[in-house]
Amino acid sequence: MKTLSVRSLGLFVLLWCALASSLAQGSSSGEHVRVAKYSYMPTSSNYLSPGGEVEVPWDWLSLPEERIMALTFDDGPEERDLEIANLLTKQGIEATFFFIGNKVDASPGVVKKVMGAGHEIGYHSYRHQKLSWISQTDLKEDFRLGKASLNTLGVPVVWFRPPYGLFNSRVVKTAKEQGMETILWTVDPKDWTGIGPETIAKRVIRTFHPGAVLLFHSNHAATLQALPEIIEAAKAREYRFVSLTEWRRTIQTVHCRMSKRHCPPNFAADVAKVGEASKKMSVGSAVTASVSTVGSRPTSSRHGPPVLHRRGRPKAPIPMVVPVTQKIDGSTPLPFM
Repeated sequence: MKTLSVRSLGLFVLLWCALASSLAQGSSSGEHVRVAKYSYMPTSSNYLSPGGEVEVPWDWLSLPEERIMALTFDDGPEERDLEIANLLTKQGIEATFFFIGNKVDASPGVVKKVMGAGHEIGYHSYRHQKLSWISQTDLKEDFRLGKASLNTLGVPVVWFRPPYGLFNSRVVKTAKEQGMETILWTVDPKDWTGIGPETIAKRVIRTFHPGAVLLFHSNHAATLQALPEIIEAAKAREYRFVSLTEWRRTIQTVHCRMSKRHCPPNFAADVAKVGEASKKMSVGSAVTASVSTVGSRPTSSRHGPPVLHRRGRPKAPIPMVVPVTQKIDGSTPLPFM
């Protein structure tokens, strides 16, 4: 009995050491590995865009002209991406497709057609592996291979989404070194679990919110089948679906109008045109008026933050905070751009 206990203890110690070694190797000397675990409107301050720290209050994106949601699709390219792209194009909608490198090599024609339809292409790793757990050498090789595959097709890549939502600072830093910004999501209907289109649509529609980033997977037929209902519901609520680049541009513009910071280069010219057209105010007062107008909270309840009547405390979209010490000038982009 005593011998059995000693053997059991020894086996436990060996397993524990093996696990510790795996963790150390995969997370770069014990670096914390994080996972995108939220399905609906997370509250973590750095969840949506790791390393991005821009505050986006509800009312900044809740006015009719700013009620945007970014539409994203993972795990392509494959033939269904063409069906999705055609459906969106007919509706005048642009989206971002996150493609896997080795699938790009296998289906370059799909990539070209999706991009030709006016949609944006993002990177989703080369083999859809857990990048947080591989060595730094292998991590760099993954990005090198994937970027080469897309560059060969003339596809510019700005956005990166880690497979399984798993990432750490090494992954985020390596992506940035390759000119890509890491982006996650705020709404995940879990279409990859095999649920039907009705359930997908219901889960997405009930969690619409200004500035949302919606996650879908194009390799599931139910996702395509759910899109028409989701699009119609968004239109009925005066939301506008956009690509991630448009989503970023809109947030930047609103941030500029509200706080006069992170302003794009052409914003001053736009304000000057407004002042010239009105001939009743200076450029400075035009900026003040614009900020005042956009800064006011809409009175209509449909523009307010949705409250999810679920168990536990209501959850709101991610707050992203700008560091006070950050040096900012008129041409500085948002930190997560």
